Formats: sequence, C-alpha cells, structure tokens
Amino acid sequence: MAPRLPLERLLYLPADILEGLRLLPKIAENTERLQEMSEAIQKVGDDTEALKNLEKDMSDVAEQTADLKAMDQRMANIEEAMPVLVEVQQHLARVPDTLENLNSSMDQLTQLLERLMRSLDGLNEGVDSLQQAVRPLGRLADRLPGGG
Repeated sequence: MAPRLPLERLLYLPADILEGLRLLPKIAENTERLQEMSEAIQKVGDDTEALKNLEKDMSDVAEQTADLKAMDQRMANIEEAMPVLVEVQQHLARVPDTLENLNSSMDQLTQLLERLMRSLDGLNEGVDSLQQAVRPLGRLADRLPGGG
C-alpha cells in the first residue's frame, strides 16, 4: 500500500474507526473467553494443590507395598514348583490303594507264615519220631567194631 497523504488519512480514519467499532463485539467475546480461560486455569491450579497430598499418599502406598516384591518372588517359586507338587499330589492320591494292597499282601503273608509254622511243628514232630526210631540203631552201631 502506498503512503497516505494527510487528507487521505482523514478520509480513511473514520473507515478505520468503523472497522475498529465492528471488531468491538469480537474483542468483547474474546475478553469473555479470556475470563473463562482464567477461571479454568485457576481451577487447574486448585486441582494441582491436591497433587501435593497425592504425592505423599503415593509415597505411603509405595512404602506399604514394598513387601509385595518379596511376596511376588515367593509366589513365583511356588508357581515354579507346581508341576512337582501336582505330581506328588497324584502319588499321594494313590497311597490309600497302595496301603490296601499292602494290607492284603500282609494278610496273605500272615496266612502263609501260619501254615509254615504248622508245617514246622509237624516236621519237628517227625524229626523227634525219627530220632526215637534211630536211637536203637545208634546204640547198636556203638557196639559194633569201629563204631564209636
């Protein structure tokens, strides 16, 4: 735009004033928005005051949950041992059946031992009878030459 002469300035001055007056509602609207923004910023400032308390509370939470790391490690160890524990549990579940089989086998063994004892008693009686029967032969053998 070319430089204006003083007379031209006077002609344009009312036009500039009119243009400025037309902008007044926009300026008023923006000023109102500035007030709303200022209030919103103040509210944000008020809300950030709570962050100071939150920081202290979070420190307390961190302090109180410090043991969770150790618990987490213990839980990981338990989780790692679970397959072995499950296998042991399966074996333990079979223990009653095994004990029942063992009890049954013990009953059979007891019966066999009782029969063996009876057989040994019979054998003992047989050996006693045999000794009594052979005794006269032993006396006779002692009397023979070379016997003794």
